[in-house]
Amino acid sequence: MKEYRIKILVFIAIAFANITLTYSQRVGGLPPASLINRILISDGPKGPIQGGESAVTDMLLMQDGWVYGSTKATWGAANCHLFRTDGEEVNHVLNLTAELPGQAAISDIISLDGRTIFGATSTYDDIFDDANNNYDGGHLFSFNTEANRLEDLGVISPGQGINCINIDTVRQLIYAITYPAGHLFSFNLSNKKIKDFGEVMTPWRVKDLGRVSWRGVPKVLMIDDAGTIYFSTYYRTEVEMSEQEKMKGGATSLSSLKGGRIYRLSPGDDKPVFTGAVIPTQTGMDSDPIYENGIASAIRAQDGGFWCGTINDGFLFKFEPSTSTVINKGKAFQYWNLKSLAYGGDGKLYMLGGRDEDNSWIMSYDPTIGSLECLGWPENTAQCSVICADKNGRIIIAENLRHSFMWVFDPGGMGK
Repeated sequence: MKEYRIKILVFIAIAFANITLTYSQRVGGLPPASLINRILISDGPKGPIQGGESAVTDMLLMQDGWVYGSTKATWGAANCHLFRTDGEEVNHVLNLTAELPGQAAISDIISLDGRTIFGATSTYDDIFDDANNNYDGGHLFSFNTEANRLEDLGVISPGQGINCINIDTVRQLIYAITYPAGHLFSFNLSNKKIKDFGEVMTPWRVKDLGRVSWRGVPKVLMIDDAGTIYFSTYYRTEVEMSEQEKMKGGATSLSSLKGGRIYRLSPGDDKPVFTGAVIPTQTGMDSDPIYENGIASAIRAQDGGFWCGTINDGFLFKFEPSTSTVINKGKAFQYWNLKSLAYGGDGKLYMLGGRDEDNSWIMSYDPTIGSLECLGWPENTAQCSVICADKNGRIIIAENLRHSFMWVFDPGGMGK
Protein backbone atom coordinates (compact mmCIF):
# COMPACT_ATOMS: atom_id res chain seq x y z
CA MET A 1 0.00 0.00 0.00
CA LYS A 2 2.82 2.37 0.92
CA GLU A 3 4.53 1.63 -2.41
CA TYR A 4 1.23 2.33 -4.21
CA ARG A 5 0.93 5.75 -2.50
CA ILE A 6 4.48 6.65 -3.52
CA LYS A 7 3.70 5.79 -7.14
CA ILE A 8 0.55 7.96 -7.01
CA LEU A 9 2.52 10.90 -5.58
CA VAL A 10 5.21 10.52 -8.24
CA PHE A 11 2.53 10.43 -10.94
CA ILE A 12 0.91 13.62 -9.57
CA ALA A 13 4.29 15.36 -9.38
CA ILE A 14 5.05 14.46 -12.99
CA ALA A 15 1.58 15.60 -14.07
CA PHE A 16 2.01 18.99 -12.37
CA ALA A 17 5.47 19.35 -13.87
CA ASN A 18 4.02 18.76 -17.32
CA ILE A 19 1.21 21.25 -16.69
CA THR A 20 3.73 23.88 -15.62
CA LEU A 21 5.87 23.21 -18.68
CA THR A 22 2.87 23.45 -20.99
CA TYR A 23 1.76 26.70 -19.35
CA SER A 24 5.18 28.31 -19.69
CA GLN A 25 5.24 27.44 -23.37
CA ARG A 26 1.72 28.83 -23.86
CA VAL A 27 2.49 32.11 -22.08
CA GLY A 28 5.35 32.86 -24.47
CA GLY A 29 6.75 35.48 -22.10
CA LEU A 30 10.07 37.27 -22.18
CA PRO A 31 12.73 35.51 -20.07
CA PRO A 32 12.32 36.54 -16.40
CA ALA A 33 15.98 37.59 -16.27
CA SER A 34 15.31 40.19 -18.98
CA LEU A 35 12.47 41.92 -17.06
CA ILE A 36 14.22 43.67 -14.21
CA ASN A 37 11.36 45.84 -12.92
CA ARG A 38 7.58 46.29 -13.02
CA ILE A 39 6.25 49.67 -11.96
CA LEU A 40 2.68 50.89 -11.42
CA ILE A 41 2.11 54.38 -12.84
CA SER A 42 -1.15 55.33 -11.10
CA ASP A 43 -1.00 56.25 -7.42
CA GLY A 44 -4.42 55.15 -6.18
CA PRO A 45 -7.41 57.32 -5.22
CA LYS A 46 -5.34 59.92 -3.35
CA GLY A 47 -2.36 60.16 -5.68
CA PRO A 48 -1.70 62.73 -8.40
CA ILE A 49 -2.19 60.09 -11.14
CA GLN A 50 -5.37 58.17 -10.36
CA GLY A 51 -6.92 55.11 -11.93
CA GLY A 52 -8.19 55.98 -15.40
CA GLU A 53 -5.50 58.65 -15.86
CA SER A 54 -2.43 56.48 -16.41
CA ALA A 55 -2.80 55.11 -19.97
CA VAL A 56 0.59 55.99 -21.51
CA THR A 57 0.58 57.62 -24.95
CA ASP A 58 4.25 58.48 -25.54
CA MET A 59 7.71 58.55 -23.91
CA LEU A 60 10.98 60.46 -24.45
CA LEU A 61 14.49 60.16 -23.02
CA MET A 62 15.59 63.65 -22.00
CA GLN A 63 18.97 65.24 -21.31
CA ASP A 64 18.60 64.96 -17.53
CA GLY A 65 18.61 61.15 -17.85
CA TRP A 66 14.91 60.67 -17.09
CA VAL A 67 12.38 59.14 -19.46
CA TYR A 68 9.37 61.49 -19.59
CA GLY A 69 5.95 60.10 -20.44
CA SER A 70 2.49 61.37 -21.27
CA THR A 71 -0.92 59.89 -20.44
CA LYS A 72 -4.56 60.08 -21.45
CA ALA A 73 -7.80 59.73 -19.51
CA THR A 74 -9.85 56.55 -19.98
CA TRP A 75 -13.14 55.13 -18.69
CA GLY A 76 -14.67 58.58 -18.14
CA ALA A 77 -11.74 60.09 -16.25
CA ALA A 78 -10.80 63.69 -17.07
CA ASN A 79 -7.11 64.30 -16.40
CA CYS A 80 -3.97 63.67 -18.42
CA HIS A 81 -0.45 63.99 -17.05
CA LEU A 82 3.27 64.21 -17.63
CA PHE A 83 5.43 61.86 -15.53
CA ARG A 84 9.02 60.67 -15.53
CA THR A 85 10.81 57.43 -14.69
CA ASP A 86 14.38 56.18 -14.35
CA GLY A 87 13.31 52.55 -14.45
CA GLU A 88 13.27 52.35 -10.66
CA GLU A 89 10.50 54.79 -9.72
CA VAL A 90 7.82 57.04 -11.21
CA ASN A 91 7.60 60.76 -10.42
CA HIS A 92 4.56 62.87 -11.23
CA VAL A 93 5.57 65.98 -13.20
CA LEU A 94 2.40 67.84 -14.24
CA ASN A 95 -1.40 67.53 -14.34
CA LEU A 96 -1.88 69.09 -17.76
CA THR A 97 -5.68 69.12 -17.57
CA ALA A 98 -5.49 71.33 -14.47
CA GLU A 99 -3.59 73.87 -16.59
CA LEU A 100 -5.55 73.32 -19.83
CA PRO A 101 -9.14 72.40 -18.86
CA GLY A 102 -11.04 70.08 -21.17
CA GLN A 103 -7.95 68.32 -22.51
CA ALA A 104 -8.31 64.61 -21.72
CA ALA A 105 -5.30 63.27 -23.62
CA ILE A 106 -1.72 64.17 -24.43
CA SER A 107 -1.62 62.58 -27.86
CA ASP A 108 2.02 63.15 -28.84
CA ILE A 109 5.25 64.54 -27.37
CA ILE A 110 8.58 65.31 -29.00
CA SER A 111 11.87 67.01 -28.14
CA LEU A 112 14.82 67.96 -30.30
CA ASP A 113 17.09 69.60 -27.70
CA GLY A 114 16.62 67.16 -24.80
CA ARG A 115 15.41 69.93 -22.50
CA THR A 116 12.06 71.16 -23.85
CA ILE A 117 9.12 68.88 -24.54
CA PHE A 118 6.61 69.95 -27.20
CA GLY A 119 3.24 68.25 -26.92
CA ALA A 120 -0.26 68.08 -28.37
CA THR A 121 -3.62 67.35 -26.76
CA SER A 122 -6.94 65.79 -27.70
CA THR A 123 -10.04 64.28 -26.10
CA TYR A 124 -12.44 61.32 -26.23
CA ASP A 125 -13.75 60.05 -29.58
CA ASP A 126 -17.37 60.17 -28.39
CA ILE A 127 -17.04 63.92 -27.87
CA PHE A 128 -16.09 64.35 -31.54
CA ASP A 129 -19.11 62.21 -32.48
CA ASP A 130 -21.50 64.41 -30.47
CA ALA A 131 -23.51 66.88 -32.56
CA ASN A 132 -23.48 69.22 -29.54
CA ASN A 133 -19.70 69.05 -29.22
CA ASN A 134 -18.40 72.06 -27.31
CA TYR A 135 -14.76 70.96 -27.21
CA ASP A 136 -12.46 73.98 -27.59
CA GLY A 137 -9.88 72.07 -29.58
CA GLY A 138 -6.49 70.47 -29.08
CA HIS A 139 -3.65 72.61 -27.75
CA LEU A 140 0.01 72.73 -28.57
CA PHE A 141 2.20 73.25 -25.51
CA SER A 142 5.84 73.29 -24.44
CA PHE A 143 7.31 72.15 -21.13
CA ASN A 144 10.85 73.01 -20.07
CA THR A 145 12.15 70.18 -17.88
CA GLU A 146 14.96 72.28 -16.38
CA ALA A 147 12.77 75.21 -15.33
CA ASN A 148 9.66 73.05 -14.75
CA ARG A 149 7.74 75.58 -16.85
CA LEU A 150 4.67 75.04 -19.03
CA GLU A 151 3.73 77.31 -21.94
CA ASP A 152 0.35 77.04 -23.66
CA LEU A 153 0.80 77.65 -27.40
CA GLY A 154 -2.95 77.67 -28.02
CA VAL A 155 -5.57 75.80 -30.04
CA ILE A 156 -4.66 74.72 -33.57
CA SER A 157 -8.17 74.07 -34.93
CA PRO A 158 -11.38 74.77 -32.95
CA GLY A 159 -13.32 71.60 -32.11
CA GLN A 160 -10.57 69.31 -33.40
CA GLY A 161 -7.99 67.26 -31.53
CA ILE A 162 -4.35 66.87 -32.56
CA ASN A 163 -3.20 63.40 -33.61
CA CYS A 164 0.55 63.86 -34.12
CA ILE A 165 3.24 66.55 -34.36
CA ASN A 166 6.82 67.15 -35.49
CA ILE A 167 9.15 70.15 -35.49
CA ASP A 168 11.30 71.94 -38.06
CA THR A 169 13.73 73.68 -35.71
CA VAL A 170 15.51 75.58 -38.50
CA ARG A 171 12.31 77.34 -39.57
CA GLN A 172 10.75 77.26 -36.08
CA LEU A 173 7.67 75.42 -37.31
CA ILE A 174 5.58 72.81 -35.51
CA TYR A 175 3.58 70.63 -37.92
CA ALA A 176 0.39 68.95 -36.71
CA ILE A 177 -2.35 66.67 -38.03
CA THR A 178 -5.83 67.30 -36.63
CA TYR A 179 -8.26 64.56 -35.62
CA PRO A 180 -10.77 63.59 -36.85
CA ALA A 181 -10.82 66.19 -39.67
CA GLY A 182 -7.39 65.11 -40.96
CA HIS A 183 -5.96 68.54 -41.79
CA LEU A 184 -2.25 69.36 -41.88
CA PHE A 185 -1.32 72.56 -40.02
CA SER A 186 1.85 74.45 -39.21
CA PHE A 187 2.42 76.68 -36.18
CA ASN A 188 5.18 79.29 -36.29
CA LEU A 189 6.94 79.43 -32.93
CA SER A 190 8.35 82.89 -33.69
CA ASN A 191 5.21 84.82 -34.70
CA LYS A 192 2.50 82.33 -33.50
CA LYS A 193 0.89 82.21 -36.96
CA ILE A 194 -1.13 79.14 -37.93
CA LYS A 195 -1.38 77.83 -41.49
CA ASP A 196 -3.88 75.22 -42.72
CA PHE A 197 -2.57 73.13 -45.64
CA GLY A 198 -5.95 71.50 -46.06
CA GLU A 199 -7.38 68.03 -45.68
CA VAL A 200 -4.93 65.17 -46.13
CA MET A 201 -7.39 62.44 -45.18
CA THR A 202 -11.17 62.53 -45.61
CA PRO A 203 -12.60 61.53 -42.19
CA TRP A 204 -13.45 57.82 -42.29
CA ARG A 205 -15.87 57.12 -39.42
CA VAL A 206 -15.91 53.51 -38.21
CA LYS A 207 -18.05 52.01 -35.45
CA ASP A 208 -16.59 48.82 -34.02
CA LEU A 209 -17.92 47.03 -30.91
CA GLY A 210 -19.95 50.12 -30.05
CA ARG A 211 -16.97 52.47 -30.20
CA VAL A 212 -16.58 55.17 -32.82
CA SER A 213 -13.20 56.18 -34.27
CA TRP A 214 -11.87 57.76 -37.44
CA ARG A 215 -9.49 55.63 -39.48
CA GLY A 216 -6.78 56.67 -41.87
CA VAL A 217 -5.84 59.94 -40.14
CA PRO A 218 -1.99 60.04 -40.13
CA LYS A 219 -0.51 58.87 -36.83
CA VAL A 220 3.10 59.88 -37.55
CA LEU A 221 4.84 62.89 -39.10
CA MET A 222 8.43 62.30 -40.24
CA ILE A 223 10.81 65.18 -41.00
CA ASP A 224 14.18 65.05 -42.77
CA ASP A 225 17.20 67.34 -42.44
CA ALA A 226 15.88 69.60 -45.21
CA GLY A 227 12.66 70.27 -43.28
CA THR A 228 10.42 68.19 -45.55
CA ILE A 229 7.48 66.51 -43.81
CA TYR A 230 6.38 62.97 -44.75
CA PHE A 231 3.25 61.06 -43.76
CA SER A 232 1.03 58.23 -44.99
CA THR A 233 -2.60 58.71 -45.93
CA TYR A 234 -5.44 57.48 -48.14
CA TYR A 235 -6.84 58.81 -51.36
CA ARG A 236 -10.42 58.30 -52.43
CA THR A 237 -11.56 57.58 -55.98
CA GLU A 238 -15.08 57.34 -57.33
CA VAL A 239 -15.92 54.24 -59.36
CA GLU A 240 -18.97 54.51 -61.61
CA MET A 241 -21.57 51.78 -61.15
CA SER A 242 -22.70 49.73 -64.10
CA GLU A 243 -26.25 50.31 -65.28
CA GLN A 244 -27.31 46.99 -63.76
CA GLU A 245 -25.99 48.05 -60.31
CA LYS A 246 -27.83 51.37 -60.14
CA MET A 247 -31.07 51.66 -58.18
CA LYS A 248 -33.77 54.27 -58.73
CA GLY A 249 -32.96 57.32 -56.64
CA GLY A 250 -29.75 55.72 -55.36
CA ALA A 251 -26.04 56.40 -55.76
CA THR A 252 -24.43 56.19 -59.18
CA SER A 253 -20.88 55.57 -57.97
CA LEU A 254 -18.89 53.75 -55.30
CA SER A 255 -16.04 55.20 -53.23
CA SER A 256 -12.77 53.32 -53.38
CA LEU A 257 -10.09 53.93 -50.72
CA LYS A 258 -6.40 53.29 -51.32
CA GLY A 259 -4.19 53.52 -48.24
CA GLY A 260 -0.53 53.55 -47.40
CA ARG A 261 0.46 56.32 -49.84
CA ILE A 262 3.41 58.40 -48.58
CA TYR A 263 3.04 62.14 -49.17
CA ARG A 264 5.47 64.98 -48.57
CA LEU A 265 5.30 68.71 -47.90
CA SER A 266 8.51 70.54 -48.73
CA PRO A 267 9.39 73.94 -47.23
CA GLY A 268 7.61 76.66 -49.21
CA ASP A 269 5.00 74.32 -50.72
CA ASP A 270 1.31 75.03 -50.21
CA LYS A 271 0.06 71.50 -50.73
CA PRO A 272 1.37 67.99 -50.00
CA VAL A 273 2.24 65.84 -53.01
CA PHE A 274 2.39 62.06 -53.50
CA THR A 275 5.96 60.75 -53.42
CA GLY A 276 5.09 57.66 -55.45
CA ALA A 277 6.02 55.44 -52.49
CA VAL A 278 3.48 52.95 -51.13
CA ILE A 279 4.01 51.13 -47.85
CA PRO A 280 4.04 47.30 -47.70
CA THR A 281 0.52 45.90 -47.44
CA GLN A 282 -1.54 42.76 -47.74
CA THR A 283 -3.40 43.51 -50.95
CA GLY A 284 -7.15 43.48 -51.26
CA MET A 285 -7.84 44.54 -47.67
CA ASP A 286 -8.74 48.23 -48.10
CA SER A 287 -12.43 47.45 -48.66
CA ASP A 288 -12.69 46.09 -45.09
CA PRO A 289 -14.07 48.94 -42.91
CA ILE A 290 -11.98 47.78 -39.93
CA TYR A 291 -8.76 47.74 -41.96
CA GLU A 292 -6.40 50.70 -41.68
CA ASN A 293 -3.32 50.72 -43.85
CA GLY A 294 -0.80 53.34 -42.74
CA ILE A 295 2.32 54.09 -40.71
CA ALA A 296 1.93 53.51 -36.96
CA SER A 297 5.49 54.36 -35.88
CA ALA A 298 8.74 55.75 -37.26
CA ILE A 299 12.30 56.37 -36.07
CA ARG A 300 15.37 57.79 -37.82
CA ALA A 301 17.61 55.04 -39.15
CA GLN A 302 21.22 55.29 -38.01
CA ASP A 303 22.45 55.02 -41.62
CA GLY A 304 19.86 57.45 -43.01
CA GLY A 305 16.18 57.35 -43.83
CA PHE A 306 13.46 56.11 -41.49
CA TRP A 307 12.46 52.78 -40.03
CA CYS A 308 8.66 52.51 -40.08
CA GLY A 309 6.07 50.07 -38.74
CA THR A 310 2.68 49.63 -40.38
CA ILE A 311 -0.69 49.70 -38.62
CA ASN A 312 -2.79 46.67 -39.50
CA ASP A 313 -0.32 44.40 -41.25
CA GLY A 314 2.61 44.92 -38.88
CA PHE A 315 5.34 45.17 -41.52
CA LEU A 316 8.73 46.71 -40.75
CA PHE A 317 10.09 48.73 -43.66
CA LYS A 318 12.67 51.37 -44.41
CA PHE A 319 11.77 54.58 -46.20
CA GLU A 320 14.48 56.52 -48.04
CA PRO A 321 13.16 60.07 -48.61
CA SER A 322 15.84 61.09 -51.11
CA THR A 323 14.71 58.43 -53.59
CA SER A 324 11.17 57.76 -52.28
CA THR A 325 12.21 54.12 -51.89
CA VAL A 326 10.44 51.61 -49.64
CA ILE A 327 12.41 48.52 -48.54
CA ASN A 328 10.17 45.87 -46.97
CA LYS A 329 11.84 43.86 -44.19
CA GLY A 330 8.78 41.70 -43.57
CA LYS A 331 7.16 40.66 -40.29
CA ALA A 332 8.64 39.32 -37.10
CA PHE A 333 5.26 37.91 -36.17
CA GLN A 334 1.87 37.39 -37.83
CA TYR A 335 0.32 40.23 -35.88
CA TRP A 336 -1.12 43.69 -36.40
CA ASN A 337 0.26 47.08 -35.57
CA LEU A 338 3.91 47.92 -34.97
CA LYS A 339 3.00 50.72 -32.56
CA SER A 340 6.41 51.87 -31.36
CA LEU A 341 10.13 51.58 -32.20
CA ALA A 342 13.26 52.17 -30.08
CA TYR A 343 16.99 51.41 -30.27
CA GLY A 344 18.40 49.33 -27.44
CA GLY A 345 21.88 49.67 -26.00
CA ASP A 346 22.94 46.65 -28.08
CA GLY A 347 22.29 48.54 -31.35
CA LYS A 348 19.21 46.49 -32.24
CA LEU A 349 15.89 48.05 -33.17
CA TYR A 350 13.15 46.96 -30.78
CA MET A 351 9.50 46.93 -31.83
CA LEU A 352 6.23 46.86 -29.92
CA GLY A 353 3.42 45.05 -31.72
CA GLY A 354 -0.14 43.96 -31.05
CA ARG A 355 -3.72 45.09 -31.40
CA ASP A 356 -4.97 47.71 -28.95
CA GLU A 357 -7.19 45.33 -27.00
CA ASP A 358 -4.90 42.31 -27.11
CA ASN A 359 -1.53 41.07 -25.88
CA SER A 360 1.51 43.17 -26.72
CA TRP A 361 4.66 41.60 -28.14
CA ILE A 362 8.29 42.68 -28.18
CA MET A 363 10.26 42.02 -31.34
CA SER A 364 13.74 42.94 -32.54
CA TYR A 365 15.54 43.71 -35.78
CA ASP A 366 19.32 43.51 -36.08
CA PRO A 367 20.42 46.01 -38.78
CA THR A 368 23.88 44.44 -39.04
CA ILE A 369 22.61 41.08 -40.30
CA GLY A 370 19.00 41.94 -41.22
CA SER A 371 17.36 39.43 -38.86
CA LEU A 372 13.85 39.74 -37.37
CA GLU A 373 12.96 37.99 -34.14
CA CYS A 374 9.83 37.71 -31.99
CA LEU A 375 10.94 37.77 -28.34
CA GLY A 376 7.69 37.41 -26.36
CA TRP A 377 5.46 39.56 -24.17
CA PRO A 378 6.03 41.13 -20.74
CA GLU A 379 2.84 39.54 -19.35
CA ASN A 380 0.06 37.63 -21.06
CA THR A 381 -2.49 40.37 -20.30
CA ALA A 382 -0.29 43.41 -21.03
CA GLN A 383 -1.80 45.89 -23.50
CA CYS A 384 0.96 48.35 -24.25
CA SER A 385 1.19 51.43 -26.46
CA VAL A 386 4.79 52.67 -26.48
CA ILE A 387 8.41 51.73 -25.80
CA CYS A 388 11.44 53.95 -25.16
CA ALA A 389 15.12 53.35 -24.43
CA ASP A 390 16.44 54.68 -21.11
CA LYS A 391 19.90 56.12 -20.48
CA ASN A 392 21.29 52.60 -19.92
CA GLY A 393 19.94 51.25 -23.22
CA ARG A 394 17.17 49.26 -21.53
CA ILE A 395 13.68 49.33 -23.06
CA ILE A 396 10.82 50.81 -21.04
CA ILE A 397 7.49 49.20 -22.06
CA ALA A 398 4.34 51.10 -21.05
CA GLU A 399 0.69 50.04 -20.86
CA ASN A 400 -2.39 51.97 -21.99
CA LEU A 401 -4.96 50.59 -19.56
CA ARG A 402 -6.98 52.12 -16.70
CA HIS A 403 -4.29 51.01 -14.23
CA SER A 404 -1.11 50.99 -16.30
CA PHE A 405 2.21 49.31 -15.59
CA MET A 406 5.67 49.81 -17.03
CA TRP A 407 8.21 47.03 -17.49
CA VAL A 408 11.98 47.55 -17.71
CA PHE A 409 13.31 45.15 -20.33
CA ASP A 410 17.07 44.50 -20.41
CA PRO A 411 18.07 42.89 -23.73
CA GLY A 412 21.21 41.58 -22.04
CA GLY A 413 19.07 39.19 -20.02
CA MET A 414 17.61 37.40 -23.05
CA GLY A 415 20.17 34.58 -22.97
CA LYS A 416 20.05 34.01 -19.20
